[in-house]
Amino acid sequence: MKQSIAAIFFVAAMLSLSGCSRQEKSSSPEISLPPASLSILEEVSNSASDTEQNGGLADPAKTSAEDLIEPAMEVYSWFALGSMPMSGETRTAVNPLTGTEDTFQRVNSPYFSNYEELKNYLGEFFSDEIVCRLLEDYPICKDIDGVLYMVPAGRGSNIFIKDVTFSTDEVTDSFARLSAVIVYGPDAEESENPQSYTFICEKMDGKWVFTTFEYYL
Repeated sequence: MKQSIAAIFFVAAMLSLSGCSRQEKSSSPEISLPPASLSILEEVSNSASDTEQNGGLADPAKTSAEDLIEPAMEVYSWFALGSMPMSGETRTAVNPLTGTEDTFQRVNSPYFSNYEELKNYLGEFFSDEIVCRLLEDYPICKDIDGVLYMVPAGRGSNIFIKDVTFSTDEVTDSFARLSAVIVYGPDAEESENPQSYTFICEKMDGKWVFTTFEYYL
């Protein structure tokens, strides 16, 4: 009799534990989450590569050509299209392009607030040569009382681009060649359609940057 009672208590205890186990599992269902993606300028974990910790582009061997080219293309567009994010605050100053007074708008960016910080930010994407060429070819930014302002242009991008295909053509420990094939619509009147654009990344001073960048917007 005692053995029967003990057996009953044992079975009841096991059922009780089994019930808790099921409740805990149902309250915390297993969910398959997509892998997190990091901005090239976001802080990375200690397990990240030295290149990412030193700034610059992400490792081309681990990053798609699209994820490397498109953010840099947007930054390049700030100058080529005059589309840098700006606030409504304006100042009057001499326009470096015309030599006459013009209206400047204050640049609104969480990454930089003056000209030197802008230059450093560009260096996270491009080589020194490309950065200098951007700033010289498009002298539309200047500090006014220590704050970065820009002459707004607001030119539109190429509306005839129909499709873009990105690819990684070659990657080594210090060199990567990427490409973008652009298909234009029938009204583009391009002499060559589709057109292929080449982008070269190199590891310089411990970080990856574009050393050749063919703008297509």
